[in-house]
Amino acid sequence: MFAFLLCIVTLEVNSKIDSVVIYSDRVMVTRIISVYLDKTTDIIFTNLPGAIDDASVRVKAGGLKIGEVQIKKGYLKEPHPKVKELQEDIKLLEIEDRALLDEIMVLNDKEKFLQTIAVGGPDVISQEIITGKVSPESWRLGLKFMVDELLRAKARKAEIDRERAGLEEEMNAFRRELQDIKSIVENRKTVIFTAHLSNAQNYDIKLSYILHGANWRTYYELRANPSLGEVGLSYFAKINQRTGEDWENTNIVLSTAKPALAGVTPKAEPWYIRGRILGVKEKALYYETQTQRAVAVAERPAETIPTAPPIEAGISIWYPLPGRHIIKSGDPERKIKIYETSFDADFEYFIIPRVAERAYSTGKLQNTSDYLFLAGEAGTYVGDDFTGKTFLSTIAPDESTTVSFGVVDRVRDKRELKKSKVSKAGLFSNKTKYEFTYENSVVNFHNRKIKCSIVDQAPISQSRDIKVTSIKCEPKPTDEDKDLGIYYWRVPLSSGTEYKINISFTVEAPSDVQIEGLIP
Repeated sequence: MFAFLLCIVTLEVNSKIDSVVIYSDRVMVTRIISVYLDKTTDIIFTNLPGAIDDASVRVKAGGLKIGEVQIKKGYLKEPHPKVKELQEDIKLLEIEDRALLDEIMVLNDKEKFLQTIAVGGPDVISQEIITGKVSPESWRLGLKFMVDELLRAKARKAEIDRERAGLEEEMNAFRRELQDIKSIVENRKTVIFTAHLSNAQNYDIKLSYILHGANWRTYYELRANPSLGEVGLSYFAKINQRTGEDWENTNIVLSTAKPALAGVTPKAEPWYIRGRILGVKEKALYYETQTQRAVAVAERPAETIPTAPPIEAGISIWYPLPGRHIIKSGDPERKIKIYETSFDADFEYFIIPRVAERAYSTGKLQNTSDYLFLAGEAGTYVGDDFTGKTFLSTIAPDESTTVSFGVVDRVRDKRELKKSKVSKAGLFSNKTKYEFTYENSVVNFHNRKIKCSIVDQAPISQSRDIKVTSIKCEPKPTDEDKDLGIYYWRVPLSSGTEYKINISFTVEAPSDVQIEGLIP
């Protein structure tokens, strides 16, 4: 037994990270070493992150039989370079702060000296002016000098206070970062295992483990080109890396194993109205104000509104990024392009005047690629002009989606209240009738024909004794949802032409009920 133990040698290896698989909330790191072995050897991987999930540690080596894998805690013998860098930054800021503090002490002494002169000044001035030793103008200049110097000293002290507050904030940020990094990089682990072999040769040994501190999320840039009828899509990964170890010349794979779950077009919601019973005094006031308000709304002036190929891996998809990458722990978020393509798109302008007198450019596209585009934030562009931000839902291959590219000024829409009438529903009736007619006008200022999708609404009653009747639309809608009171017109609009839509309706309610939500 003793002779057997003498045959086992110990080999401490300095490994480098070869590849990482980044998930939405963690990362799997793989280290590779190539060593020549001619006898049974205890292999020791040192200086590994303390945040390693011990249960995730795996060792693979073709031709070797791996014994028990042990994981031990340890600490760095030498400070990590990032720790040294932050300590030096803090030291420089402290030196700057001390220099400002010294300047404040000098300014304080200067103020004391000037104030001493100011206290004894009046008596000296009186005597010397009387005796003619000095002219009043000279003393005036002298007093002005003292006042100016005092004001200058106080202003500089205030400026120094602001500078020191900024330095203190910056030093505290560095100190917090230093503590975070120390807790990550100085708490280390060592992996030890015995490698049994049958032949003396070079062996490639892979050590893999999982730890938190790295993640990725999707980000898109969507560029509309209506004249060509297409949308350009750039698919990016935004990678955060704070694992405590640097990735140098590393293969990076993005995994969707745990996918992370604006000018955005407004949504047509049901237009509900309701009522409440009025008292006698409220009723008289209500009839007067309701009529005045309806007239005021009707006369309101209108507003004029001038790559990496995906690989299926079980239930997830992997995106191996081409080439090798350098991402150091603590670096700012990195944006790396995964894929870029363009899709044919059907463009139209979405307009819902009751909600907003604006036209939104939208493009409907179909994912004709093999990529699964995960849900994520997107920046939208029309040509090179940035138009805003939106959120792109997950788009599987062959699925379609509609993207909003923001408000455009070459399509004007206007909504006007053309008729507003309040009257009794009948001679002997205790009901009041409200009649409304709205006109929506859309004008195309483009030099080409466009497609428009216009939406208007009629109110929906949520009270049994309030009735909405006589709903009329001119021209007839392309589509409608009467249960929700929403009507759609999908029309082509030539350059310079105007399209008008009229919608009218009547609301009847008991005379002692005030209708809420009827008039904007």
